[in-house]
Amino acid sequence: MIGEEDLALVHALQVRPRASWVELGEVLGCTPTTVARRWERLAGTGAAWVTAVPGPRCAALTAYVGLRCVTGTREKVAQALAGDPAAVTVEITAGSYDLLVEVITADLASFGRYLLDRIERLPGVTGSTVAIATTVVTEASRWRLDALAPDQSAALGDAPRGGSVPARRLTELDRRLLAGLGRDGRQAWHQLAQETDTSAATARRRAERLLASGEAALRCDVAGPLFERPVTVSLWAQVPAPELRAVARHLAAVPSVRFVATTAGRENLLVALWLRSPEEIQQLEVELALRHPAVLVQDRTIALRTAKRMGRLFDGNGYGTASVPLAPWAEQTWY
Repeated sequence: MIGEEDLALVHALQVRPRASWVELGEVLGCTPTTVARRWERLAGTGAAWVTAVPGPRCAALTAYVGLRCVTGTREKVAQALAGDPAAVTVEITAGSYDLLVEVITADLASFGRYLLDRIERLPGVTGSTVAIATTVVTEASRWRLDALAPDQSAALGDAPRGGSVPARRLTELDRRLLAGLGRDGRQAWHQLAQETDTSAATARRRAERLLASGEAALRCDVAGPLFERPVTVSLWAQVPAPELRAVARHLAAVPSVRFVATTAGRENLLVALWLRSPEEIQQLEVELALRHPAVLVQDRTIALRTAKRMGRLFDGNGYGTASVPLAPWAEQTWY
């Protein structure tokens, strides 16, 4: 497990993913060198990382695909999908599905091609169920560890949310910059410039514009099992339309909830949680039923292993190992 000092550092980077070592040291009560050394160790082992993810104004379609597979094939199917830019998250699950895959594509037509011509043609896949996101209420860049005191978090100040400048059509340089920030969202501007064949000033200006426009967002992510939250659960619920917004907002404020989206599918609400134990599932459902009796939880999936999360690949022990550029930012996609 990760020590309290490292937990505090990760929490600080969740608040401000590109805060300087000096700023972090002042909040955490240690020298900039010490902070940098701790982060180098965490990032070097794949225990934590800062990455670029689609922001609130990214023009893309998000869908959730539950797959059923021939017995003994789901590991191979998961590995095949993990290399695809469009399959941003791949979980091997227990429940109604063998795999749960989050797919991000440019639009509905691209998703249809990817589903029909790639996913459903993989050897071992026997069926699929699809839910398309209509509204993302909260996502993991807003999720926080409980490791900083309120005054420490306030001293850092939240990173600005996207939308302060107009969005514009992505260029090839923009795509290279986003891919580079996907691999390491804290890398120095001169390193990103070398990687993308531009100047440091251009790399910084264009990357900051992409973040300010809401095309992308930075988030500090962690290997869940190492942070005392080894149980990843997805709940699928049916909520009466007049109550959907209130229920989604209530769940978005629950500390263990990392993601809430309304969907166009058999169920109209998807909730993803990181829990300390499976018993917490029932506790949350009881609380939800007492507050919103009309909500019906129709299905639950528990991740047995996460092969990939938002572009980050994992080894068998849950450590991050590499990054796959996300669609629709990737220069090449399967579809």
